[in-house]
Amino acid sequence: MTNLTVKEKPTAAYILSLIGGILGLIGGIALLVISMFVAGVATGVAASFIIAVYMGIGIWSIICSSIVIFAATRLNEEPWEHQKWGIIILVFSVVGIWSLLGLIGGILALVYKPESTVPPPPSVQAVTRICPKCGRVLKEDMKFCPYCGNELG
Repeated sequence: MTNLTVKEKPTAAYILSLIGGILGLIGGIALLVISMFVAGVATGVAASFIIAVYMGIGIWSIICSSIVIFAATRLNEEPWEHQKWGIIILVFSVVGIWSLLGLIGGILALVYKPESTVPPPPSVQAVTRICPKCGRVLKEDMKFCPYCGNELG
């Protein structure tokens, strides 16, 4: 199924998922920066716990968002595989954070109905000619009639 083409790609699903993934990536990086700032300012067990939570959520957000971005890109390149990529976008938008747009994009990818543009088969029409002497049907490229020997000009 790799040679299939579609008339219209799931552009809305692609863009929303991509934006959702990018926002999740930015949010994850922001959480990592906040955790580093807190680590530089605060001390103690409670601060260590908060730093670990922020770092964990930030890393998780970066991982999930990267997967959403990858799946959105693949959705745009392989729209006939929209269900597979839509499920991946949907799942990682739900388990990640910052990804309401990714969630909407995943839903749009799942409900997308591609119209394939399969080129029509070439019309096979045998080119024939009729022998003017004996009236038999012949192939177009024949120089002499095989039935009566007439030269076909």
